[in-house]
Amino acid sequence: MDIKPWEYADFPAFNEPVPGATRVPTTGDEIGVTYHPDVPYATAGTTTLHLQILVPQTRNQTDATTYPCMVHVQGSAWMKQDRTALVPTLSRIAERGFVVAIVEYRHSGIASFPAQIQDARNAVRFMRANAAQYHADADNLFLSGCSSGGQVALLAAVAHAADRTDMDDTSLSLVPNAADVSDATRGVIDYFGAVNGQMDDGFPSTVDHHLATSPEGMMMGHVDLRDRPDLRAAMTVESYLTPELALPPVLILHGTKDRLVNARQSASLYRRLRDVGKSAELYLLEGADHGGAEFWTDGMCRVATDFMRSNCAR
Repeated sequence: MDIKPWEYADFPAFNEPVPGATRVPTTGDEIGVTYHPDVPYATAGTTTLHLQILVPQTRNQTDATTYPCMVHVQGSAWMKQDRTALVPTLSRIAERGFVVAIVEYRHSGIASFPAQIQDARNAVRFMRANAAQYHADADNLFLSGCSSGGQVALLAAVAHAADRTDMDDTSLSLVPNAADVSDATRGVIDYFGAVNGQMDDGFPSTVDHHLATSPEGMMMGHVDLRDRPDLRAAMTVESYLTPELALPPVLILHGTKDRLVNARQSASLYRRLRDVGKSAELYLLEGADHGGAEFWTDGMCRVATDFMRSNCAR
């Protein structure tokens, strides 16, 4: 046996003929996924916030190989997240050549709006500052989120574009000199986001969106939003949209039979984005409820990754 520290390129291939064996060609570009669990990115008091980071892995990959990065805010009705729940699902995005960082935010039981927005912005900063460690392209970061996470992702992008210091707190970040690290992104993907707190009752839903005990009411400080139009406006993405706002492109996906967040929220946001001259796409998944496998088929994953690739810096 010839034992030595072989380099891959120098290791002799097994080429002996084996009758009946099938030889399968490979390229070395086939993508697997490496999972980095519970990576701390920020602290707030005694609470440590984590990222679940998924990194593409190929045989041909080198230390210099980088991939665009999706920073995904997991939905939870702004309540405590099961922070690993989306690891299997979002591995499908990673397998298409994207680093994915799944964001844990401060939930409404311990922090009110805009804490969740601050956390998403700090997550982007962490991935930019640590891009090399995770093979991420620091110039091509994207925000995404599902349900409440869709609202958080969009408002994080809005807050950056509008320089909203009230929606930022770099003192929580574990990145040294975090205030000097940009949280800019190239685009936002909103999966069935709860993006509008201003719609009146009267449309089909299985949950209330305005009572103090509703997810929105708890997120905004455990208040009855029926009496607080100012807070309903503050949590609504459309409230911040102007022609002057330099918002990156937005991709919206929503099911037409969403029983929790009615699709008219996404339709209204899409119309407003277009009205103020922003780049926006809307995909309505016929018959889809609030989330589900329909959003993660090969075709819909391709929609998301094509959107990101088309908006990458060249």
